[in-house]
Amino acid sequence: MPIESPYKLVVAAKDGTVIRTVDLTKRQALTVGRSPRCDLTIDLDSISRRHATLLFLDGAWMMVDCDSKTKFRVDNQKVDRALLNEDRPIHLGGAYFWLQASPKTPAPPNLEQARATEDLWQPDESESGNACLRILDLECRPLHQFSPRGEQTSIGTSSRATHTVKIDGWAPHQLALIHERSGPVLMDISASCMLRSSGVSIRRCNASGRTLLRCGNFILEWTVELESHENETGLWDAIQNDSLG
Repeated sequence: MPIESPYKLVVAAKDGTVIRTVDLTKRQALTVGRSPRCDLTIDLDSISRRHATLLFLDGAWMMVDCDSKTKFRVDNQKVDRALLNEDRPIHLGGAYFWLQASPKTPAPPNLEQARATEDLWQPDESESGNACLRILDLECRPLHQFSPRGEQTSIGTSSRATHTVKIDGWAPHQLALIHERSGPVLMDISASCMLRSSGVSIRRCNASGRTLLRCGNFILEWTVELESHENETGLWDAIQNDSLG
């Protein structure tokens, strides 16, 4: 059964004007950015095309930066990971984000707010994704293998993670496999990000094909299958068909 989040996400401009109100009661993950391919599009120049991802873990919503240049601010401190709550907004670009508890007895829908969220992208729950994550030791011996399921799949040492792994040095929730509109994504969601690509620290990997990464003392093999073009007719097929005709 999917976990239900008892919150709404409120997005406001600097002057306090509410830009969007998003119902989170049926969501577990949400990407935010300027790109129309984000789950929640905020059309502000101060926000990156894909700026941050929201994740619902252990009954709380967490915002994780997507390797943007500006990250975001909490209590005027620049961070790349923070918990959302009702009392302390997160300042991301030219917008402020905070949570609002949903009433146990829902009120009749507000048409103005419904209009603001009616185009919010929803992932197909029946789609399992075309990605695979393999965890290997430094001698390339395979230890674990996972595929994304639903909006987000968490991996860590906690028994509350989707997949529990006993790996020294890893956080209770270390990694997340996320089903975004643009395809499967691997993210490091821990407080001390350990994900490395070519020696550089990253939070997010959305590469297609096969990618090798490091996470602490382990190798990650992240594979995203490319779209099949088997049914397309290429130039060589057209030449063959003409010669046979």
